[in-house]
Amino acid sequence: MNNIDPVTLEVVGNYLVSTVREMGATLMRTAYSVILREQMDCTTALFDPQGQLIAQADHVPSHQGTLAYAARYVAADFELDPGDVVVLNHPYRGGTHHPDIMIFRPVFHDGRCVAIAAALGHHIDVGGRSPGSVATDARDVFEEGLIIPPLKLYKRGVLVQEVLDIIAANIRVPRETLGDIRAEIAATTVGERRYIELCERYGADRLSEIVHGLLDHSEAMVRRDLAAYPDGQYSATGYMDSDGISEEPVTIAVTVTLDRGAVTIDFAGSSPQLKGPFNASISSVEAACFCAVRYMVNPAILQNAGCYRPIKLLLPPRSVVNPESPAPLSGRFHTLERIAGTIVQAFNGARGAEAVGNGHNHLTSFSTSGRMPEGDHARSGETFVLFEYHGGGWGGTSRSDGLDATFGLMANSFDNPIEAIELRYPLMIERYEFIPDSGGGGAHRGGMGIRKDIRYLQGSGYFTNRSDGQKFPPQGVLGGGPGRPSAHALVRANGTVETLPSKITNVTISAGDLMVLETAGGGGYGDPRARDRQLVQDDLLDGKISAHAARSLYGLED
Repeated sequence: MNNIDPVTLEVVGNYLVSTVREMGATLMRTAYSVILREQMDCTTALFDPQGQLIAQADHVPSHQGTLAYAARYVAADFELDPGDVVVLNHPYRGGTHHPDIMIFRPVFHDGRCVAIAAALGHHIDVGGRSPGSVATDARDVFEEGLIIPPLKLYKRGVLVQEVLDIIAANIRVPRETLGDIRAEIAATTVGERRYIELCERYGADRLSEIVHGLLDHSEAMVRRDLAAYPDGQYSATGYMDSDGISEEPVTIAVTVTLDRGAVTIDFAGSSPQLKGPFNASISSVEAACFCAVRYMVNPAILQNAGCYRPIKLLLPPRSVVNPESPAPLSGRFHTLERIAGTIVQAFNGARGAEAVGNGHNHLTSFSTSGRMPEGDHARSGETFVLFEYHGGGWGGTSRSDGLDATFGLMANSFDNPIEAIELRYPLMIERYEFIPDSGGGGAHRGGMGIRKDIRYLQGSGYFTNRSDGQKFPPQGVLGGGPGRPSAHALVRANGTVETLPSKITNVTISAGDLMVLETAGGGGYGDPRARDRQLVQDDLLDGKISAHAARSLYGLED
C-alpha cells in the first residue's frame, strides 16, 4: 500500500462497489421469479484470479462467505478460457444449499485472466421431494434436490445445451429457473465489462496492486475496530426448535475470543451433526461468522477478503457446523441466523451498555404449490411453486427500538409485494399487519413481528413450513423483556384450525384453506419503566402495544 495514494484507493474501491451493485440491478431486472425480482434473494461479486473476494454487492449477507468459497474451487479446478461460464450448486463443493445456483465468468484482458465475475440466486425450485426444494425432513442431500457440481455451462462462448437440459428435466418450474440462470449470466457480463474498463484505465498489473491494497486496508480497519473491545473470552448459547425430524432442540454454542484485533470463534458444545436438513456447510458457517463480526465494526469498511483475515473459526468435526457429506442441509439458513445471533449475543459481554437484545434470528418461511387455473392465459394448467419468507423484530439497542418486521442478520431482502403474489399465483393475501405486543418491553422495545394470512384459491397442492422460533423467544438485555415467539397454523375451508410446528413438509392444502404465519418479535433493551412516556403513548395510539401492556409493563397511567 506504500505507493498507492488514498484517493486512488477510494476511487477504485467505490468503482468496484458500483460495479457489483450494477450487476445486482441487472440480475433483479431480468429475473423471472418473484424471489429474485422482488425479494432480492441474490448476490453479485468480483474476485481476483485466485478466488479472493474484491467486492460484493450489499444484498444478502449470508452469501458473503459462500461465493468466495466456491470461487476458490473454480479458480483451482478449471482451465478457464475467455467466454467460459461455470455453474454449480453443490453444497459440499463451495455451494450453500441446493436452491442457491452460482454462476462464475472469468474476466480476460490482453489474453490473461484478471478477475472472476460471479452471481448467486436462490431459485424457486431445484427438484427434490418437496416443491420449492425445502423439505424439512430430508435425510440426505439427495432428497433435497438436483446437485450440480462445478460444470462449464458455456465453453469459449458456446452454450453446452446438455447441462441446461439436465437441469430442466429435474425441476418443477423450468421456465422460471432457467430464466433466472440467464439473469445471473447477464449480471456477470456487466461485471466483466466494467472490470475490463478499469484494466484499460490503470493497466492490469497496477490494478492488481490497487485491489490488493484495498484488501490490506479493509483488514487493517477491521483489526482496528475489533481492538477497541476489551480482550477476553465471551460465550453464548442459542437454540433452534428442532432439526425437522427429532423434536430435540438444536444447540449453537460459541465462545468468542478477542485478542488485540483478532477474533477466534469456537463452536465446541454445539449439537452433533443433525439427521434433518439444518446442518450448515463450512462455506455457510463462514458467511454467518463473517456477517456477525462485520456487525461489530464500521459498516463503511469496504467489503472484501481483507475483512475476514482477522477471523479464525474452530469447527468440531461431524457437528451441525461441520457436517460430512451426504448430511442434509437445505434448511441451513435458519442455522446461520442462529449462529450470527448467538455470536452477537456473545459480543454483548464485551459491549457492556452497548449490548443489544436478541432479534428473531430465523426466517418464517414456507412453500406452497399447485396448478394454475385452466383458461386462455399463457400459464394455463402449469405447475406453480411459491417460496416466500418474512421478517420479524430486531432487538432493542441503547439508542433506539429494534427494527420492526425486518429480515434477520443474514437476509437483507425486500418485502414481497402483495400485488406481485396475487398477480402471479392463485393466492389471496387477506391480512398483513403488525402483531401488537410482539416486541419485548424495554426502555427501547424490541421490534415487532407480523402476521400474514394467505388464502389458497385453486385446486389442491402442498404446503411446507420451514421456520423456527416457536420454542425459544428472543431475549432482552439489561432488564429488557423477551419478544413474542413465532406461530403458524392452517385454517381449513371448513373453519378447522390446525396448529403447525415450525417444521413440517408437504401438507395437503386445498381451495379455501388459509395459511397463517406469525413471526417473532425482538427482545427489549433496558427497564420498560424507564421508557419515555411519549413513546409509550405513541405506541399505544399506533396499536403497537395494547392498553394492558401500557399499564402493566410500562406503568402508563390511565
